[in-house]
Amino acid sequence: MITVETTEAGLRVTIPKDELPPRRLNSFLDWLRLEVIASKSRLAETEANGMAEESKADWWAANKGQFIPPGQQ
Repeated sequence: MITVETTEAGLRVTIPKDELPPRRLNSFLDWLRLEVIASKSRLAETEANGMAEESKADWWAANKGQFIPPGQQ
């Protein structure tokens, strides 16, 4: 059984080892850390979307040769 305890410093979550495989726990903790970072961000959603689109365009420019033969680009 997963338990949550409130302390003066924060929350303590106890998860029995047999309740959640380590890989799933690590994925959850990564997501939780990302949520904390995102909640502190001052980046506007439109700026974030622009950065995401730029990143995707850069990735595609660097990698499209792996998906489309050179003569067809």
